[in-house]
Amino acid sequence: MKVLAIILATIVLASPAVSVAAEQFGHDHVVVSYAGISRAYAEAIGRTVAAARKVAAEQYGFDMPQTIAVDVTVDPQAKVGLFNDGQDHLFLTIRSEANLRKPSDSGTFHIYGMCHEVGHLAMYRLLPDHSWMTADAAEGWAHYLGSLLVDAVYAEEGADLWPDRYDYRDDGMKRLRAQGVKAKGPVAWHKLKRIVGEKGIAPIFRAWGKTQFDPADPAASLGTALKAVSKEEETARWWDQSKDLLVLQRVKSAVAAETTEEKLVTGPCRQLAHDEGHAAGKASLAGGGHAVRFEAPDDSWYLTEVRIHGSRYGYPAPPKEDFQVWLCDQNFQQIAKFSYPYSKFQKGDSRWVVLKTKPTRVPKRFIVCVGFNPTATKGVFVSRDAQANGSSITGLPGQEAVSFDQGNWLIRVAVAQKNRTDSTSAE
Repeated sequence: MKVLAIILATIVLASPAVSVAAEQFGHDHVVVSYAGISRAYAEAIGRTVAAARKVAAEQYGFDMPQTIAVDVTVDPQAKVGLFNDGQDHLFLTIRSEANLRKPSDSGTFHIYGMCHEVGHLAMYRLLPDHSWMTADAAEGWAHYLGSLLVDAVYAEEGADLWPDRYDYRDDGMKRLRAQGVKAKGPVAWHKLKRIVGEKGIAPIFRAWGKTQFDPADPAASLGTALKAVSKEEETARWWDQSKDLLVLQRVKSAVAAETTEEKLVTGPCRQLAHDEGHAAGKASLAGGGHAVRFEAPDDSWYLTEVRIHGSRYGYPAPPKEDFQVWLCDQNFQQIAKFSYPYSKFQKGDSRWVVLKTKPTRVPKRFIVCVGFNPTATKGVFVSRDAQANGSSITGLPGQEAVSFDQGNWLIRVAVAQKNRTDSTSAE
């Protein structure tokens, strides 16, 4: 049996996951859009998410959306999956209504899965940048709160919630307790809840969401923010014991970020590119980034701009957030990071977008990576050509670089050298 909770990091979105629904069911801050399943299952889905949302907001103090939209898509060729957009949407894909039957028949835990995704929404709305989290942190939290919410949903809706009746309490805290210390992430979050109380975790997530941190050492800033919210000595001890489990350890590049003034690199630029210049496809990588390896003539060159061929998808207005571009060494360790507003990319046809950077010196071999933190309702499709040559990869700085074999990303860079001064000319 598998848990119906798909981690966003494993999803490659080739198009926005939006279902065209024939019917809707609304209930207590939840709207279920569906086609191909019975009204009874749509109502059960809506009531499950509504009860979980209510408890997350009222009992645990989370900033839950005014309305959670649940899109149910029936596709006989698709994989059964459930994921969230980090804000206010859940997306459920099934092959047929048979996939909604009780776990012993279908192999999926739908009530737990929806509670798990509501747990993700509770966290991600306060922590839009959770790139520093390990799977034990992010998935462990959703498993923990999701298990608590299963029990709360049962208390709210009772035994007859699901059309194909079963005792779904088996998938709540009962199962988590049976997993014991093996469930390291949930155990860590449970310990924190015991210290700060049911409504004490949301303020910590909120503070972390506002914290600026060094990607190579996020634990230091996060620990300071935590201790500012919860001043108990026991909280500090919890962080000292849990941070290695919850925080990704990224090795900092040995190459220092060396910048110069733009006016000093006004000479001829050289464009570096591996792509053929024509898009044969496009993709948005949830939980990852698009990256390309480059080689400069030598180590005296400065990165001055990054060019990306792509288009934005999602709502008409761009999200009010930034995406990131990283300059990395050849081992995919960060040298420098640049932020740009999502509004740089337009909806519609893909086009080249030019991003100016503060001139930053590059080693002879380097990597440029771009990450949009996409969801099903916001992101950027980055174009690729038809023939991979080994230069394109996927991942985020500090992670293992994974070769991209479906083509080359249409990502280019411009580099330039410093202008020669009179003194250097004399030499």
